[in-house]
Amino acid sequence: MRKLFGILLLSFYPTYLAAQDMTVIASVNETTIGTEETLTYTIEIRGANPGVIQTPSPPRPEGLTILQTVPGTQRNVSITNGVVEQSYGFNWSYRPLGEGKVELGQVSVRVGSTNYLTESIAVTIVPQSQRPKRTTRPGLRLDPFSALFNTPEPEEDLEPDPGDIFIRVISSRQSVVQNEQVTIEYQLFFREGIQLRQSRLTDSWDAEGFWREELDVETRPIPQIVVENGVRFNKIVLKRAAVFPTRAGTLTVDPLRIESEAVLPSRSRDPFQQLFSLRSRFRPVELASPPVVIESLALPGQAPASFSGAVGQYRMTSVVDRTELDVGESLQLVIRISGTGNLATLDAPVFEPPAAFELYDPQIKTNLTRSGRYLSGTKTFTFVMVPRSNGSFELPAVEFSYFDPEGARYRTDYAAATPIRVTGSNADPIAIAATAAGLPVDDVAPPMDQAGVWVRLGAPALHGETWPYVALLLPLIILGAVFLVQRHHNRLGMDVTYARKRRAHPLARKHLKEARRLKTIGETASFFGEVERAVLGFIGNRLNISERGLTRTQLDSVLEAASLDPALRLRLKNLLDACDRGRFAPASVRSADLSEAYDDAANFIVSLNSAFTAKA
Repeated sequence: MRKLFGILLLSFYPTYLAAQDMTVIASVNETTIGTEETLTYTIEIRGANPGVIQTPSPPRPEGLTILQTVPGTQRNVSITNGVVEQSYGFNWSYRPLGEGKVELGQVSVRVGSTNYLTESIAVTIVPQSQRPKRTTRPGLRLDPFSALFNTPEPEEDLEPDPGDIFIRVISSRQSVVQNEQVTIEYQLFFREGIQLRQSRLTDSWDAEGFWREELDVETRPIPQIVVENGVRFNKIVLKRAAVFPTRAGTLTVDPLRIESEAVLPSRSRDPFQQLFSLRSRFRPVELASPPVVIESLALPGQAPASFSGAVGQYRMTSVVDRTELDVGESLQLVIRISGTGNLATLDAPVFEPPAAFELYDPQIKTNLTRSGRYLSGTKTFTFVMVPRSNGSFELPAVEFSYFDPEGARYRTDYAAATPIRVTGSNADPIAIAATAAGLPVDDVAPPMDQAGVWVRLGAPALHGETWPYVALLLPLIILGAVFLVQRHHNRLGMDVTYARKRRAHPLARKHLKEARRLKTIGETASFFGEVERAVLGFIGNRLNISERGLTRTQLDSVLEAASLDPALRLRLKNLLDACDRGRFAPASVRSADLSEAYDDAANFIVSLNSAFTAKA
């Protein structure tokens, strides 16, 4: 079936047989078997035409008996990226004669005129009781529809053994100096036939005490077939990272943990049953790599003065964009450091131009290459400076020191000094000196005239003027006013009694103003309603009560409890009676009654406010 599938692929795809590297691999189906199990030994030849392969002789180890002298053969054809690859295999079956360890020795395989030698494989035979229960494989069914219409025999759920799927971690070094690069690679191994899906990291991978940089790996990798101790595995690179120890001591990189779903293939030999049966079920598996322990050694002493912690292999170059310019124009010095190491934390080299140049902070650009097994790249520092006087100058040499772990010594690169000529309007170069504070002395204008005589200004002394004191006090006055206004607003929002008292007069005036407008347009009933609201609203706000819904008797009792003069209470009663007549019998009200009611209400509010204020 597999051979037919390969032929069909070759007939439909315009591919070609690529020249492959010859490899000969020996493998077994299990490295540990029970005394009642069968061992399958396979020799696979990749990259050769079957016509030039001679059938090899099988190994005959003590402790195993071979079940057939004529090997079974198989041919596999696969297409990867348009390239056809083929392999040819021979397999034999063995039965154990007893318990113990046996070794399948090396086998010589002749391909054309060349002999290839396989590696020996060790197999352990244990009592069958120590092996998990295995189901009996049914014989090959020739009826392709039996798997569709017949109920399959129950088969036990198979779970992968820890040796069938695991994560291996490979560290490029176990002992390094501080800040030296270490590459850590995590590889996932799973036996042929095991299927995986929905693999993901379970937690954040941490490396305390290290600076970490991720390296590129295939996002959709194609499993690579490898042989581990005679057993065939698929291998995938999960993660690759460059770590740099930031301190000396014994440091540990946490395990990489993943979750996945795995399933073992069906043990049925019926291809149609394998195709249509639903017995294979994915089961969740959790995998973790072992932790990585790295010994970080302190850097040796006697480092150069220009050393700032760089470890690796580097090369420094420098270039100046021009050597002649005018005063006030900009000049750029570009220092480029490239190599292998922790470029992300690399500090700029020390550069101090002559005092005539104004130096700005360097512009930094980092370009990292993550595609290899080691982090490399380039870091560029661009120093921009502006000359403030003309003349001939020399940009000093730049030094960059790093520790080379391969040679176990410090190295220093130099960027040569560069002569610079600055031209401009000044006829003679200006000698630039620096003050004790580091400022050029020509930044300060002397208080003298051209003859070098001190000049006395005619303006009066500042302390004799009035406006400086006003200017000093004005911010305090403003702050005080803002404080009072803010306090007033806060009290309005928090103290209901205070707020109603403060708003009593404005609301009363608002209602009286509306009443005057209604009086002008002849709205008698509405006029008396506004007069009543002005008076009752003022009372409610001053006494902090809800005036709405109170009967006249209840209102009088409230005013009596507030110790209001009986004469004012009588005036209020008469005013409210006049408002009721005007609201409910407006035809009986004269124009003079409206003016009288308006004046009476305004005067009553003033008298009432005086009474409340006197009692407060």
